Amino acid sequence: MKKYFLLLLPALLALHTQAQNVKGPFIGVTTQYQNTYIINDEQYENVNYKHTFTTKWAPFGITAGYKFNENHSLQVEFIRSKQGEVLDLIDQDGEKAGEKHIDLVYYNIPVLFKYTTAGKVRFTFQVGPQISLLQKGSEENRFSRTATYKREASTFTIPQGTYLLASTEETARGNDQAIGRFNEYDLGLLAGMGLEVNLTPVAYLSANLRYHYNFVNIRKEEQINSPVDPDTFTLRQNMVVGVQVGVHFLFNTGDDRSPARHQ
Repeated sequence: MKKYFLLLLPALLALHTQAQNVKGPFIGVTTQYQNTYIINDEQYENVNYKHTFTTKWAPFGITAGYKFNENHSLQVEFIRSKQGEVLDLIDQDGEKAGEKHIDLVYYNIPVLFKYTTAGKVRFTFQVGPQISLLQKGSEENRFSRTATYKREASTFTIPQGTYLLASTEETARGNDQAIGRFNEYDLGLLAGMGLEVNLTPVAYLSANLRYHYNFVNIRKEEQINSPVDPDTFTLRQNMVVGVQVGVHFLFNTGDDRSPARHQ
């Protein structure tokens, strides 16, 4: 047994050397096309809206990190992300009466542990927490006609028109106390998986499927009950599913005694 181990030892040392060879800082730029949702975490049934397929864009992002070895990295990103959702407003007869528009723009900052396999084309998996800073936001109900609703034991109508429910703009809110505010900070969890492909010995292309779910209410108000909104809300959260692509550059500080398997 000892003889066989001694025969295998050089091969194991060679694999270890290769795995340690690829390391160092890296930077990159990304863009992401995404489906965005506002999840009502307190109520899923008996609501007066329907989710729609809302697509938005995270136009640019910057990545920076450090590759400890061929497989393990720590990555930080700074992403400008357009989020929110368009929901169909449904009256008590089940007919569409208008739309709710929630438009949010965040600066997302995920801190990710990244695992990468070996090779010129390789699999990657990322997971970690994400902090979100709200840049701007608005929530509007846009009724294309007068709609009738029932809340508890009473029936009420909402006339045709556009109603601002919340905004980050002081000028838009004015002195109207009925117009709410948004939470400026959010916290969530991001996970992703995809592929990396070498373009040159120091540059590579990435393509990832990404998912993040945030845990903080989008609105500052704990309980929302408006005469121009058919629903009441307690907790609503951001959820995003998207495809991210990027170009990255690795400053390899590994040893030069053996070829890097990423090259």
